[in-house]
Amino acid sequence: MFKNSLLVVLVLLFTSPAFAIENRAKDVLETTDFSVDQVLNDVYALVDSENVKLFDQKNEEMDMELISLFDTSILRSKLEQFYTMLFYISSYATIDKNEFTIDRDLTIKLLISSRVFTDREFPQNISNVFLSRENRKTPFYKVSFSSDRVELGLNYGDGYGIVKVGMEQEAQALVFYGAFSFKLRKKVENVEAYDFDGVDIYGNFGSRGIVNVDVNYVAVKSVEFHKESEMALVKAKVSRKEFEINKHTWLLGLVTRFVTDKSLQPIDW
Repeated sequence: MFKNSLLVVLVLLFTSPAFAIENRAKDVLETTDFSVDQVLNDVYALVDSENVKLFDQKNEEMDMELISLFDTSILRSKLEQFYTMLFYISSYATIDKNEFTIDRDLTIKLLISSRVFTDREFPQNISNVFLSRENRKTPFYKVSFSSDRVELGLNYGDGYGIVKVGMEQEAQALVFYGAFSFKLRKKVENVEAYDFDGVDIYGNFGSRGIVNVDVNYVAVKSVEFHKESEMALVKAKVSRKEFEINKHTWLLGLVTRFVTDKSLQPIDW
């Protein structure tokens, strides 16, 4: 009974095709002054905290990958562009270091020019970006923020809403707790972000019926972005933050610790 309610909660978090279509119309309006050449210039301008360049020369293979990633004729999520761009930066960087901090101002400049956030002011919240390439196939990023709690509204700040199981489900924002980290890897042609820490989806989720469940915080465990599409394979579960803030039965807390939902859906911020 509790497991079924949990699965409903998790499935409802992710964008339906109707929401994805609504975002496409807005994205089209924003591509008129987008420049992939500027994105490439900003990538090659990156330096670490000691002013060492991440790239000592241009790389034609990376150029082709980034030009394809930011091809405005292909419908992609900004989430895919964000994580895939970071994967390419780690993969192709020539800097002779396994661990380093990327210059904050140049990172923000790239995040703005690449349009990987619908909220163009959001990158200003970033205070630090750390990259570890001890394992070049699975780079680790840690993004720190200027405050202990930073929110990024979903769907241009409007959130995602849908009515099911007797109540309105609404995913409102991503919540970052001072810093969040993740790993990246290639799965055939797709890029997967996984091992997330320090970030939740906040909203109003649950069910009304035989069992009433209310949940506000859900943690995404991994997202595999399907290349050249808006689809992603998402794994998620109820966040431990939910049980720190809200009161629930011990049984729901126990079940949610082990149950992970897997769903192929359009997903974006």
